[in-house]
Amino acid sequence: MLPSAPMLSYCSLFKIFLKLGCTAFGGPAAHLVFFYRRFVQQLGYLDEQQYAHLLALAQILPGPSSSQMGLAIGYQLKGYRGALLAWLGFTLPSALLMTLAAMLGIQFSSYFSVEFFHVIQLIVFSVVAWAFWQMLRSFCKEQWQYVLMLLSGLFVYVVPLSINQVLVILFGTLAGLIYLHYFPPQNTFKSTASASTTPKKSFAYLWLILFALPFLIVPVLQQFFPSLWLDSFTGLYRTASLVFGGGHIILPFLQQDFVVTGLVSQQHFDLGYAIAQLMPGPLFSFASYLGALLPLSSSAVLNAAFATVVIFLPSFLLIFGALPYWSRLMHFPRLFHALAGINAAVVGLLLCLVVQMGQKYVLSGLDVLFIITVISLLKSKIPVWVSLISSFFGYYGLLWLLDHYPFF
Repeated sequence: MLPSAPMLSYCSLFKIFLKLGCTAFGGPAAHLVFFYRRFVQQLGYLDEQQYAHLLALAQILPGPSSSQMGLAIGYQLKGYRGALLAWLGFTLPSALLMTLAAMLGIQFSSYFSVEFFHVIQLIVFSVVAWAFWQMLRSFCKEQWQYVLMLLSGLFVYVVPLSINQVLVILFGTLAGLIYLHYFPPQNTFKSTASASTTPKKSFAYLWLILFALPFLIVPVLQQFFPSLWLDSFTGLYRTASLVFGGGHIILPFLQQDFVVTGLVSQQHFDLGYAIAQLMPGPLFSFASYLGALLPLSSSAVLNAAFATVVIFLPSFLLIFGALPYWSRLMHFPRLFHALAGINAAVVGLLLCLVVQMGQKYVLSGLDVLFIITVISLLKSKIPVWVSLISSFFGYYGLLWLLDHYPFF
């Protein structure tokens, strides 16, 4: 018999997630394994069926899958306050570290050489290229998905619209529904979760209404009360609401909203994203770094806190609104049909980013060899932080030698 959830105190729940937030390296896939080991195998607060039920929801919703899984676990065990404490414990370490990294980066950026930023850019390119390959293998399993992926990437590359990513998401949704309507899969996903695992549905729909309201209200406010706060809110909230498939997909969205607009330099953006790969906890804490760089107020900490809350806000609203209805929704195959198209489309977004980054960052054959080396290290069982740090210092040292000793 499972232990009773009320026996788990709020303080204990926070400590569990705080420890995970300090030690959970390796990205969303690794985080989900850590959650499973801790809450199913070690503590026994969830059984296999309950965990699978929550995992399916976390993966189908837009946003950071591992953070949403933590939110769902906290909500399942201790309600709204449990979800808040779970998120705070899991996110706080990386958010604080990323804020500190931004503040130090601003202070010492003048000491960084051109070669320093070049190596950082190549590492970011390697990470994104490896993420693209992983997502391609996971989300593009049929011919129509490959075609959709290529068309999505080509559209974003050729059409210079500020909302082209949004259009690609909508196109992917429509394509998935149309194709799978005429060519339905042989096996459909069915829920195995019992009704007892689902929270009560009373007024849960209000959270979904709150999720949709910013898309209607904020654009109106921007027309009458234009401000950087509203612009930043729009960029962060929209990114978190439209990202499917993993944290790496936030890159083209955030780059469009904060780098192209000139609010954050490309060099600082790349540096922060590279640092984010070394952090435990959610990759979405990259927003803490960006927030600290934004000229919203005189306090970098306040700006970082604002960005952190906004980028995770859609996850709270979606989990609170969707989880009570999830058992029923899992019986609607069209939901999964749309997701199949969305996933293929977002892989196209990442493909476009890889091409654009390659055109800007890869300058020589030596760079190509370095990228291949980094990707090989990422494929190995060596910890990611070890791979990235060692490859950075190795290539940076080589470029320094070649620059100072041309005949070395």
